[in-house]
Amino acid sequence: MNGSEIGGGSIRIHRIDIQQKVFSLLGIDAAAQKAKFGFLLDALQYGAPPHGGIALGLDRLVMILRGINNIRDVIAFPKTQSGADLMCGSPSPLDEKQLKEVHIRVVQPPAK
Repeated sequence: MNGSEIGGGSIRIHRIDIQQKVFSLLGIDAAAQKAKFGFLLDALQYGAPPHGGIALGLDRLVMILRGINNIRDVIAFPKTQSGADLMCGSPSPLDEKQLKEVHIRVVQPPAK
């Protein structure tokens, strides 16, 4: 709408072998796949049917109609009051490589 995408869709990966291949191409080894995306791989092993569709971006449409520049101002964040997404198991710990990429150093407080 006026140059802004307000909807989109695709046919999603529904085969575990294809999903694992994509992860491998992205440089994610089997252990990291299990640690980071185990919930998805577990679901795919049961044989998800081909699925896809279109999702209308009501949140983006509201953002445009209200003249707001940041979509986070119209999306209900976080997923729960504690900021957890129960389906994805997040937030979860990041490995040192990921932290280094975004220039973050974790300093743990001393044990009491």
